[in-house]
Amino acid sequence: MPCWSALVALALIACRNDPSGAELDRLRAEAIAANAELKAKIPDETEGYTLTVSGQIRKPGAKLHWTDLQQLGKTHVKTINIQNADKKAPTDFRGLLVRDVLERFDAAPEATEATFVAIDGFRATVQIVDARTYRMLLAIEADGEPINRTSGGPIFLVHPFSENGADLTSKYPDRFWAFYVTHVVVGTEEPRLAIDGHVLDRAALDKLAPTTLDGAIGWKVDWPAGSVHLRGVALVDAIAAAGVKLPASGRIVIRGKAPIHSDPAKPISIAITDLGRCKPVLALRWGPDEQPISAKLGGPIALAVTPCGEANEKLWITFVEQIIVEPM
Repeated sequence: MPCWSALVALALIACRNDPSGAELDRLRAEAIAANAELKAKIPDETEGYTLTVSGQIRKPGAKLHWTDLQQLGKTHVKTINIQNADKKAPTDFRGLLVRDVLERFDAAPEATEATFVAIDGFRATVQIVDARTYRMLLAIEADGEPINRTSGGPIFLVHPFSENGADLTSKYPDRFWAFYVTHVVVGTEEPRLAIDGHVLDRAALDKLAPTTLDGAIGWKVDWPAGSVHLRGVALVDAIAAAGVKLPASGRIVIRGKAPIHSDPAKPISIAITDLGRCKPVLALRWGPDEQPISAKLGGPIALAVTPCGEANEKLWITFVEQIIVEPM
């Protein structure tokens, strides 16, 4: 890369006796300019330009950066695009096949589903057997151009409708074309909650006093519309189990997997003084048989609250991974 060549030259001249100040200034300026040019070509990773793969996989290092996606994403799938008004003219998508991603990170054989999580918290789940059968694509380009945010990019889950016809469209209709994908969750992860440097796993959470919540819920995708039974642990109990003492005032920041739920610039939080009113619950199970919350539903840990004013809706967070206590 040009920045490296300039920096090497700068280092070599610096090792000589009595280097020219003007020459050093020129090379330094070239190195800074080359670095700026290179950085401008690599999108900001916080804006959805990385793909994180987690869950039931057997290979570590499960993150693909934008340069990785460009290098690996050589597969083309030509199919009708659900965003086109007539849905007739095919679009030439380029990217990575979902089955190749599963292979690359060695998806565990017991995993049956893969869930795609978007920047805004939306998720779409497909059967792994179907991902291996059909050429489902994590597209990074459409008709030779990068996919912008308004068109579902930078990473867009595409289903090859033109290749498989009614068989695929009936299984995975339009809503399964997931826009701005940032995460792929293979199967369902084991519960793991970080609280101010302490980690609570399933065993630690199961030791806490259970609590339940019944009624309409605020998670939108794939959940029943009527009353739902939830079982989990109180947020305050989990914090206490981590050995963290709640201050008299301040807030608790809750972070989930989706970027909208983990943005440090716009944290989702609940005031400590509102804990008694909102009664936040870290839900782990649901339904009459209290089955674990799967990744399809935003599990294994999802935050639920009782009605508590205007902030209620945004506090329903899926894929909860971290809790931070911030004193005032």
